[in-house]
Amino acid sequence: MYIGNNVNIISPCVSNCVLDNDDICKGCFRSAAEITDWVSKSDEEKLNITIRCKKMMAEQ
Repeated sequence: MYIGNNVNIISPCVSNCVLDNDDICKGCFRSAAEITDWVSKSDEEKLNITIRCKKMMAEQ
């Protein structure tokens, strides 16, 4: 999916940073690696991560 240039994808962070035993944040559902590498991810990667996380949040 092409989302264009200069798109600011907002982090799914909800300021509830607690990692479970699988290193998944209980607040935003990103992995520790996704959190750490967020700034270096492409806009498309950020969008895909955010969509996945929002779906997981909705299931809770």
